[in-house]
Amino acid sequence: MRNQNTRPVFFWLGILALTVLLAGLALGSVTLPGEAPATPPTTPRRSPTPPAQREGVLLSDTRGFIALESGTSPAKIRRETDATAAAALRGQGFIGAVSGTGRRVAYWVTSNGGTQELRVFDVAAPDQDTSIATVLETERGAGAVWSTDRTGLLLAIGSSGRAGTGEAPGQFSALRVVDTPTRSIHEIARLTDGTSFWPVGWDRDARLTGACVASADGDAVAYAVIGEDALSARVPMDSGIPARTVESSGSAVLGIMKESVIRVWSIASYNEHRELGAPSGERIAVARWKPGGTEILVSIADRLEIWPAAGGDHRVVARGLGPATDLLVSADGVLAFVGFDSGRSVVAVDLATGATAPLPMAGERLVAAVSFR
Repeated sequence: MRNQNTRPVFFWLGILALTVLLAGLALGSVTLPGEAPATPPTTPRRSPTPPAQREGVLLSDTRGFIALESGTSPAKIRRETDATAAAALRGQGFIGAVSGTGRRVAYWVTSNGGTQELRVFDVAAPDQDTSIATVLETERGAGAVWSTDRTGLLLAIGSSGRAGTGEAPGQFSALRVVDTPTRSIHEIARLTDGTSFWPVGWDRDARLTGACVASADGDAVAYAVIGEDALSARVPMDSGIPARTVESSGSAVLGIMKESVIRVWSIASYNEHRELGAPSGERIAVARWKPGGTEILVSIADRLEIWPAAGGDHRVVARGLGPATDLLVSADGVLAFVGFDSGRSVVAVDLATGATAPLPMAGERLVAAVSFR
């Protein structure tokens, strides 16, 4: 009887011991005095610091160039990342233009001493080029620029100096317009006084073309605005603007005057212009439009800068580049390519960050930037 009464006691003592043991285990997970509290795992915050630039990281095989080893060798298409030719163009040298997208190229084919055929191709398929226009044996193609809507070309035509089947026309310089979808061509202006046209732009919306009239030494002496209907207006230009420095982006035009001032005007009017001056004592080497026609990329002294076309503060992109001999801008406006040693050594510059990378070269000179996409 006594043994039977003790069994419930042991049972409850066991329950009590089990409770104490579980409580002890629970207390083991509680932070004790002097201990650091446990920190729950979290995703680490990343700073917005940009990754370090590596040599060559700026370059892309979706962009490239038309390159030329000499005036008598065929021009080639190459990529930014590789100096090897992706394709070769017909003829020798390069007289032509690249559209604003970087995709379409128009160029005069020079062969057997004549420059008489204009061909157009897409950069992604250069072997599928198309003949757009031809000129007489006594004539030669001397220049070309795309229209603002990329559906036409403004051409400069000169005398070839070669005897043709008929009477030679003598020395002249003419402007002709070509509508690329229909391949129709007609002349809108002609010079016979020893000066020559430097085609600048064709605003198809306004139905106006613009061209510099250049002297024999290459200086722009007048600016001509010529309608598609051949009605024209000609005004004298200020001295000290080489015709080769004049270029357009859309309907905006720039030219470098006396290596110290960039003059900005429109295709429709030279008289309504703006002047952007360099700091005293500094020389503007090259100026190129950034895509969009609102900013100008300027190589000045040892710097690469961006100048607003409407005026305002200049932004320094890179310093210590040395005196440039050439300057190109990628069609997407991401990179500039600063050339030295007559363009045979080139540095790519990121226009957003100022990061630089040497461009692989093989002794050629870059004459235009293109896009493969």
